[in-house]
Amino acid sequence: MVNGMKVVHYDLNETHAVWQRHSRLGEGPIWWNNQLYWVDILAGELLGFEPSSGKKQCWQAGQMIGTVVPCKTGRLLLATESGLMTFYPENQTFKIEESPVSKHIKGRFNDGKCDPLGNLFAGTIVSNKGASLYRINQNFDYTELLSGVTVSNGLAWYSSFFYYIDTQTQRVDVFDYDIDRGDIKNQRIAFSLEAFEGYPDGMTIDSDGNLWIAFYDGQCVRCFERESGICLCKISLPVPRVTACWFGGDVLNDLYITTAREGLSKEELEKYPFSGSLFKITLPYRGLPTNSFGR
Repeated sequence: MVNGMKVVHYDLNETHAVWQRHSRLGEGPIWWNNQLYWVDILAGELLGFEPSSGKKQCWQAGQMIGTVVPCKTGRLLLATESGLMTFYPENQTFKIEESPVSKHIKGRFNDGKCDPLGNLFAGTIVSNKGASLYRINQNFDYTELLSGVTVSNGLAWYSSFFYYIDTQTQRVDVFDYDIDRGDIKNQRIAFSLEAFEGYPDGMTIDSDGNLWIAFYDGQCVRCFERESGICLCKISLPVPRVTACWFGGDVLNDLYITTAREGLSKEELEKYPFSGSLFKITLPYRGLPTNSFGR
């Protein structure tokens, strides 16, 4: 019970692993063109999974990839350790994009997603609050929206609100979002996550406005009402390092969950052999379509 409400509990096991693999740091899932795309950050791999055929693909970018987003051109945009790259599915090649942000960023890009206007919101990861959150437009020009960040992670939009996680703060922040300009302002705390085990990582939102948050070293995904912060449900996984989640499938009610194995001891890996795998659970909730980059 949480605040007098019963938390719905789902227990996942190895049968929910739709792709058993040893991703070092699986992250950033998105649903696009009837496929799930995600990344293994530390291995520099872009991954694709097509549920209808079971087809699994892996492309090596040659550098760490923080996140991937779809483009209105039919391509994929990657935020990487050195800046931005475009992936061309038609010939399976990568192209480094020239952008002023490549010379400005400190550390490397981490999580990122597109806003309703087609801008890429992407944050970096730097120790001692040296990271930032950026907005990058279709011309690859950038605006620094937020500084003093440590580990920029989950992002979600709902109506005129933007929700954001800097992992080390152990909370979700909310901003007013300008639906015409893409600006954010009036930062405040939406709700605290200090009472929950693990560290808040990737985040998505469903059609009712509930926030779904992966907990690194917390072995779960939790769903929260975005206004009250009340936990509605918990999805327990057979791995400790749960990194991100995203809704996919024909009616967007399949929640895909990425995980990691980096930093686990030999004994922990023996105990949690499915660490690094991609999981899926069908839920009585529906996600929202993935926003694309560009106009």
